[in-house]
Amino acid sequence: MKKLLYLSAVALLMSACGQKEDSKKPTQEQPVQVTKDISGDVADASMPQDLSVKPNKDTIEPQMSVLKLKEGKPLDFSQFYGGGKTMEEKVVAQIDSIRNMAEQGDAKSQYAYGVCYEKGWGVEQDVKEALEWYTKAAGQGNVPAYNSLGNFYRTGLGVNADPDAAFKWYKKGAEEKDNQAMLNLGNCYYYGMGTEKDVNIAIKWWKEAADAGNAFAMAQMGDCYYSGIGVEKDLAKAIEYYKPAADNNVYNALYRLGVLYYTGNGVEQDKTYAELLMRKARDGGMKEAQAFLDTYFKK
Repeated sequence: MKKLLYLSAVALLMSACGQKEDSKKPTQEQPVQVTKDISGDVADASMPQDLSVKPNKDTIEPQMSVLKLKEGKPLDFSQFYGGGKTMEEKVVAQIDSIRNMAEQGDAKSQYAYGVCYEKGWGVEQDVKEALEWYTKAAGQGNVPAYNSLGNFYRTGLGVNADPDAAFKWYKKGAEEKDNQAMLNLGNCYYYGMGTEKDVNIAIKWWKEAADAGNAFAMAQMGDCYYSGIGVEKDLAKAIEYYKPAADNNVYNALYRLGVLYYTGNGVEQDKTYAELLMRKARDGGMKEAQAFLDTYFKK
């Protein structure tokens, strides 16, 4: 029974980090124009300059902002598990089993233990310990650990920042079909980080990540089709990507879709639904969504 509980905790932890083991759950962040940055911060999505103008499909639209390179940190999707204990509580309850299995050389447990150290779940937060366990897991071929190492080398978390090393780890993960690594590799190509800038290759990896179930990549592709970045402008296609991203609480997608429903641009106008989407985006920390609500939904 203890082993079963332990395995369940590790599986949930892997899902919580948005990694390959459950590719249908969104995995974070979050390119070109953003969704949510994968470090957990909402990237900028500027509102129109003059909010005093009565909005319609000609005067208001989702403005896009370029994706931040800080995107790519392991994601916490514990908010998708309703009721009962939180993801952290479930993991903390099994921390001794995770530690024991990691010390015995189990690669998945080593990765999970690294996540615990990075997040401070059941242990004192320690990025150097997290790096050590991720490195051990990666050495045994644990795919999610490749992406985590890419994040550390990209941000300089616990190591000297090294864009070439970050690119190498993201590429390794992407080639193993880790959808978070695919998203991050697309970022590298878009910005020329650790490689030559190539928007077409960036789009390729973002699309693969979206097709693999990465909600942040879906929102990225929505932005690309909305603005014509690397593809022809196609509002219907943009909305097709925005909707599942919004369903998975990607806050920028909620905001942009809310604007479209408010104006009736590309969809049947529905201001009630627009307000609901904006409130969800606001609750996720988007100041732009709060500004929109304050301006257009004053009671």
